[in-house]
Amino acid sequence: MATMPTATWIGPTPNRYVDGMTGYHGLVLHIEEGSDAGSRAWFTNPQSSASAHFLNPKSGNLEQLVDTKDAAWAEVAGNHTWISVEHEGYAGDSLTASQLENDAQLMAWLHTEHGIPLQSTDDPNGSGLGWHGMGGDAWGGHYGCPGDPIKAQRGAIIDRAAQILGQTPTGSPSPTPAPQGNQGPAFPGEYLSVKSPMLHDGNVTTWQQKMHDRGWTITVDGWYGPASAAVCKAFQSEKGLTSDGIVGPITWNATWNSPVT
Repeated sequence: MATMPTATWIGPTPNRYVDGMTGYHGLVLHIEEGSDAGSRAWFTNPQSSASAHFLNPKSGNLEQLVDTKDAAWAEVAGNHTWISVEHEGYAGDSLTASQLENDAQLMAWLHTEHGIPLQSTDDPNGSGLGWHGMGGDAWGGHYGCPGDPIKAQRGAIIDRAAQILGQTPTGSPSPTPAPQGNQGPAFPGEYLSVKSPMLHDGNVTTWQQKMHDRGWTITVDGWYGPASAAVCKAFQSEKGLTSDGIVGPITWNATWNSPVT
């Protein structure tokens, strides 16, 4: 077996390919869109056809559901070469201090156990610390998973993992840095995304108005629903940004600073 000594074993689940790993490209960050208990129940239900190697609750110990020699059912085309970790919470959440530490401990163990490099990646054919949405349709089309805040914490996870291993942290940022020289309003600190209940506030109105002024067909009503997310995705794709439909600091700054095309 390949189980992490410091993780709490909660497996096995029938939702796995026994001895199914053909390589180890890296660790993929996911968001559960719910509670740890709910995800445990879902990932052990044969009818769900889903699982993950690890579950990371907002507080408490990391949990291991699938042996890392087995392939979890988490990323479709990426199942046989990527290790998966699901986080309790919702897209738009940041990792808690406990979750970040758990991820760092996991990354350090995977580096030692399976040779996964301590680096971020946005490439499903690359290696290191990735995220679910980077695999696109081939990985299930979960473009907004796990959300910009968690993606932005990858540098901190890697640096902490290096410390755990007695290495010098690189201080390397996530692959896509925020643009400099913002000439519009500062990012308000709130990630605009499709939620339940639907997000409705002045930050949404401000962003919608600027997108309208740029020539995009968008209703300026303060509601961030599927229509706003679709415009956001199209804008992100046009500007070469991660197309996840979430207005984080990079997309917010690009709304004011990128050329109108």
